[in-house]
Amino acid sequence: MKSTFTLPSARVLGVAAMLALPGLATAQNAPLEQALNALKARQARLGLVATDVADAAVTSQYTDQHNGTTHVYLRQRVQGVEVYGAVADVHFNQAGKVVGLHSNFRSNVTAQARNATPSLTAEQAVAAAAKALGMPAPGNLEIRKAGSATAGMEFSEGGISLDKISVKLMYQPLSDGSLRLAWDVTLAPLNAEHYWNARVDAATGALLDKTDYTISDSFSMSALTRPIAQAVAADARGAAPATATTAAKPTAANTYNVWPITTESPAHGPRQLVANPADATASPFGWHDIDGAPGAEYTITRGNNVHAYDDRSNRNVYIANTSVSPNGGANLEFNFSFDNALTATATNNLSAAVVNLFYWNNMMHDVMARKGFDEASGNFQYKNYSGQALGFDPVQAEAQDGAAATPAKLNNANFSTPVDGSRPRMQMYLWDAKDQSFTITAPAALAGSITGQEGSNGRTLAQVGPITGNIVLANDGSANPARGCNPLVNAAAISGNIALIQRGKCNFSSKIKNAQNAGARMVIVMDSIPNNPLLTMAGTDPDSIGIRIPSIFISKADGDRIRTALSAGQTVSFSASSTLYYRDGDFDNGIVAHEYGHGISTRLTGGPGNSSCLNSAEQMGEGWSDFFALWMTTKPGDVGATPRGVGTYAVFEAPTGSGIRRKPYTTNFALNNHTYAFVGTGSGQYSEVHDIGEVWATVLWDLNWALIDKYGYNADLKAASGGNNVALQLVLDGCKLQKCNPGFIDGRDAILQADSLNNRAANSAVIWRVFARRGMGFSARQGSSNSLTDQVVAYDLPAVLSASKQLNEKLLEVYPNPANGQVVVRTQVGSSVPVQVEMVSLLGQRVSTQTVPAARLQQEGVTLNTSKLAGGVYMVRLTTSEGIITKKVVVQH
Repeated sequence: MKSTFTLPSARVLGVAAMLALPGLATAQNAPLEQALNALKARQARLGLVATDVADAAVTSQYTDQHNGTTHVYLRQRVQGVEVYGAVADVHFNQAGKVVGLHSNFRSNVTAQARNATPSLTAEQAVAAAAKALGMPAPGNLEIRKAGSATAGMEFSEGGISLDKISVKLMYQPLSDGSLRLAWDVTLAPLNAEHYWNARVDAATGALLDKTDYTISDSFSMSALTRPIAQAVAADARGAAPATATTAAKPTAANTYNVWPITTESPAHGPRQLVANPADATASPFGWHDIDGAPGAEYTITRGNNVHAYDDRSNRNVYIANTSVSPNGGANLEFNFSFDNALTATATNNLSAAVVNLFYWNNMMHDVMARKGFDEASGNFQYKNYSGQALGFDPVQAEAQDGAAATPAKLNNANFSTPVDGSRPRMQMYLWDAKDQSFTITAPAALAGSITGQEGSNGRTLAQVGPITGNIVLANDGSANPARGCNPLVNAAAISGNIALIQRGKCNFSSKIKNAQNAGARMVIVMDSIPNNPLLTMAGTDPDSIGIRIPSIFISKADGDRIRTALSAGQTVSFSASSTLYYRDGDFDNGIVAHEYGHGISTRLTGGPGNSSCLNSAEQMGEGWSDFFALWMTTKPGDVGATPRGVGTYAVFEAPTGSGIRRKPYTTNFALNNHTYAFVGTGSGQYSEVHDIGEVWATVLWDLNWALIDKYGYNADLKAASGGNNVALQLVLDGCKLQKCNPGFIDGRDAILQADSLNNRAANSAVIWRVFARRGMGFSARQGSSNSLTDQVVAYDLPAVLSASKQLNEKLLEVYPNPANGQVVVRTQVGSSVPVQVEMVSLLGQRVSTQTVPAARLQQEGVTLNTSKLAGGVYMVRLTTSEGIITKKVVVQH
């Protein structure tokens, strides 16, 4: 549990003793006193009174080495009890000047607080929280770290938690504006599906609030154009050569056979033997050290930054001599075979998967540490060599998680990020795809493939298929007998064959059970609604219990064709088969980087002592993670206009596939037109966290390429120079500078502030143009980050960037270029008058002209018809109240 303390006098004895040491008290007190003084000086503007800031607790503080900025994160306290969610952050430059301050401290907090004496003990609070969260009752709780109720204490796992249970007395804000005394309890359930931070009433034990430290990236939660079960075999087979590979035995120690940065997956490039990859600054004693002395403590995939191992059985703990954590021997030679054949079993590649997972977690650690996600700011290490912040929190990276469980855990990945000093967990899953075939084999007039969607009730075709047989229309003896909602009266005909049942009246499970009871080998359910999308039939207990046969859902049109043939006395024969393939997420390095990215954004936003600062409706956690994934897999020679998918390998697509996001990431607005206007609850808008994250990642990706355009790309990802490195540094520093629970405009402003601190605002114009292009311009307003309906979208630039009469051509977008039949023109430059849009030949002849509102140019742009123009070079010219912009366009037919 992160210790907190108050100035001017410490309330925790251990902290008081530390501050008594000569020199240390001054070093610790200075920024804390500055932060409190800064809050006090602004208390009236913040709507606070003196008592609201007098007793603030510090959750964490540190100073960045690269720019000298000091970050102090505080939590409001009343009557010695901290108030959940009432936090502030204050940031100072090297000269001690306040460069950023945010606060959501509660006004007149003393009047809101109720009784500060709990009725429940801390042990009773653990039991109450466990019950409220659907967990077993704890047993044999023992104090592992003593402390007062308000400072917090730590219990043993109690047989119900994967990690020690931290408990602390806090105030929980209620909807009526009052504060309720509560026990704050952190529990990591044994199934590892959640990592709960809950608050229960200190008098009654009732659950008041809960936060989940686990962030999942379930495939089903992503906005996809097709489900993974329908990933075509052609995509899967075309993604990479199906060959088994093992590198020659390495002759050098400390080597790893992996897909190294910046290779995204086996489909994106070759496997390579990497020697001595540990960074001398970020991991000075190598990747297998934990004591800060020369020599490796482990020869398995375990060390200071991460312990990677398999968790196929979903035990969620490492068991020596049972779990697979490959051993590289005394020379640390990690070279294991890999079979990339589509039919290869996951277990054959397990050692290679764990090694790749170990390598990528370490690379994420080392690269990000060089950019400021270091020990002081709460990164993931067993031992903090500098002595700053808290250690004992390396990543627990679990490969092929739950693959052998019943049911298997598939098509997902997650990352749990508790507060600094508690171990995070990464779980990487297998992903599946089915190569299915549904074919009418007779009569000849109907013969051919049909489209179907396999149901999730009962056994799968991959388990029991292929199945061939005659189709028999169900008859349940009712007025509409084909619905199959009653026991089938034609069981003799159904037995041993395939039952055709019409949708309607009863649930799918009942229909399938009735057919199964009649002896059917399989069920085809036809839709009753014309032109309706195919459904995935599902059921819940108790209806679905006992279903053993497979089922598929087909369209009404196909069902009617079959029924017509059956009514004519024809025999309709059918064949169904399904082959199941698996891809291992441990080899999709973009997904690995994405998951690790959740830990980065969580620890940096609001400080490492608070893991509850990315819970707002407009939070951008998924966006940062996608950006980190794209950034870590960008290669020399890449260009921003090239579309990039996320997770293409995992979903059996070629590298050019769309992956698991709505749109590819690209600077080409014609392919990705995401703007701030997409965020909302209206028709066509995004309210789901992954979708919202896409919009944020899109603008960060644009920023990355705008800075590469300015400074070039540096293949050394740990360097400070190069546009890509400048961009990552700004993004990470922006996370530190933004407020707890930020929204898009908060994030934009934090990046601008980071550029001011790092580069003396040398890139402010670039940043403004990038954000304005995506609807987060100068006049944009966020409203509340907890609301998706109150923001104002704007595409304008600050006046200082729009004042010049000779405007830079980079302010004008013209695409596609070269153009064929048409070209789209777009700009973020504002204009107080309608904008004149012209196309002019090189001889000065005006070939087209029109006048359009500035808002239209800032949003969707205007389309110019070039189909009748002769091939050649033309100039697009925009005349605005702020100046004139021109840009060349090539017309090719």
